Amino acid sequence: MKTPNPLVFLLIVTNILFTHAQILEKQLDEHFATHLSYNPEQPVANILVYLENGKNDFVYNKGFGQISLSDDTPVQKDSPFKIASITKLFTSTLILQLVENGNLKLDDKVVNLIGEIDYVHFDQLLMLDGKNYGNQITVQQLLNHTSGLADLFTDTLEEFMGLFLENPQKQWKTEDLFDLYYAFNLNNRAHYKPGKDFYYSDVNYFLLGLIIEKYTELSLADAYRTYILEPAGMAKTYFEYHENSRNNLPFPSSYMESIEINPNLNTSFDWAGGGLVSTTYDLNLFMKALFNRTLVKSDSLLEEMLSESGDRYGYGVILYNFDEVRFYGHSGFWGSHLFYNPDKDITMVISVNQTDLAYSQRDFIKKIYNLIQ
Repeated sequence: MKTPNPLVFLLIVTNILFTHAQILEKQLDEHFATHLSYNPEQPVANILVYLENGKNDFVYNKGFGQISLSDDTPVQKDSPFKIASITKLFTSTLILQLVENGNLKLDDKVVNLIGEIDYVHFDQLLMLDGKNYGNQITVQQLLNHTSGLADLFTDTLEEFMGLFLENPQKQWKTEDLFDLYYAFNLNNRAHYKPGKDFYYSDVNYFLLGLIIEKYTELSLADAYRTYILEPAGMAKTYFEYHENSRNNLPFPSSYMESIEINPNLNTSFDWAGGGLVSTTYDLNLFMKALFNRTLVKSDSLLEEMLSESGDRYGYGVILYNFDEVRFYGHSGFWGSHLFYNPDKDITMVISVNQTDLAYSQRDFIKKIYNLIQ
């Protein structure tokens, strides 16, 4: 039998692989394009995507759609977007860095760390049956949402959104958030005693933000930049409303059904629970930096961060399963999603600019995974 020419064989294999990549790219293009909608009642005006399968050397980074219903400027692959609660991954990473450096411990009582901040009112922070349990909350319970604290947004969403839309230009200070927490009587609407069960609350991460500012001796914006953004090389990520933009591309709008959320509406209330703006590529850099030990060097701390403590939640990280394959990441209110599997080296970062989709979000993301795995 004649031995095949190695060069010819290589060209054939290369052509097959190239054709497969072209087919996959076309399938992904169609998937995202067909999920855009310019229905004014429930628009999906733009979708931003970064996908990577490191095992197959496959990278896909694109933007679909336009800036808004009224602005047909096309979005770009590096267009900025509010990452919302994906910010919690950054906040929890900073806390673990402080633990790693010996500044604090996970079982520290929060009152012992920042009890001097008057507007937090630790003596009435979490009331159950007339008794205050706010002084018992630990750092770990804030990280994994087991403090029992009520949430400023989900527990009073209608009241909060009404207040937000009545004051669209308000620059929210941390003190304002706690003032509103007490104005809404949320300290008397606690869900359980600290450590008893899981309940997701942004108030946990407001408290973590205050701990970070005290023990880094920096503003939260400077702490993110110094300890995470610069080490990870995230050049286009910034803390919105607290520092200047690091992205010169136009800011695409997001939508709550028909309500447009654009730069004219100040969402600084997200703070340590959801205030960062990033790009799909930069969020990919964050996950790589986290898992290659650039940000948290301790294997045991990272393992603890990624361990489920309640309702598929670790320390600022959600644990997802696609076909029984475990992914780590988080999702955000404004339509942002981050997923990473270190074993398969698969990254999926997606921003869909609608909070109330007309189609199944899970089916939409599952199709992406099925295509690139």
